[in-house]
Amino acid sequence: MEIQWSLVSFTALAGAGAWLFFCVGVDAFVQRTNKAAFPASLLAVVLLALGGLCSVTHLSHPDRMLGALAHPAPGIFLEALLLGLLAVVAIVFAVLVKRQAGAGVRKALALVGMVLALAFTFSCGSSYLMASQAAWNTPTLPLAYLGTAAASGTAVWAVLTAVLKEDVAAVRLSGWEVLVGGAAALVLSAAYGFVSGMAVGEQALLFWAAVAVCGGALPMVCGWVMAKHPDKGLAYAVVALVGALVGSVALRALMWLAGSALMSLFGVSI
Repeated sequence: MEIQWSLVSFTALAGAGAWLFFCVGVDAFVQRTNKAAFPASLLAVVLLALGGLCSVTHLSHPDRMLGALAHPAPGIFLEALLLGLLAVVAIVFAVLVKRQAGAGVRKALALVGMVLALAFTFSCGSSYLMASQAAWNTPTLPLAYLGTAAASGTAVWAVLTAVLKEDVAAVRLSGWEVLVGGAAALVLSAAYGFVSGMAVGEQALLFWAAVAVCGGALPMVCGWVMAKHPDKGLAYAVVALVGALVGSVALRALMWLAGSALMSLFGVSI
């Protein structure tokens, strides 16, 4: 099955944006940063928008997107709805931060955004579930999408906290968040890898090198070092981000190849 790079880019970029705002939401409760919330909210919107544009390029007739959105159904409509709602929440949150609105209002909006981020990144994977495609017909697929997005988004947040020279407590916390995101990517991707056959089939080497090591283990290690040595935060945050993005893209690309590999066992070409 041919890799659909437009859809790979959509879920990788938009997923990173969603989890970047998730980190903004966490910070609204713990209040460790002084400068990152506003630019991070705007960057989350940019990543969501870029992802959305990538998804449109997958259509042979992009002008028909409105027709698809006019008929509520699982898949494209749900993804678009969640993406749009999350983008609106992020924009409103950025305005509230700029106007120094009360902490209670920001926390309430942040919580809504965090829930939307979880729902959106899960839905990006769940839209592929289908009984006719055994390598995709497993709940571990949307969970793997969620986990790899978490690794990417937390790494973007860590880069921002380091670049903006937030205090030691903020950088240290962002390091722990990267560690958690990397762990989620590693565990959930490995689960999907074994269920789908990617972890033991002909794509096993690429899966373990790109998805497991680069996308999961590397961010975990970098996050741990950031938490222990926040003065070196920027370098490790950048490495974690590169690794997380490689893993995120690789998982989504290999998902398409997993379908082809499984069908070829039965002499079927799709």
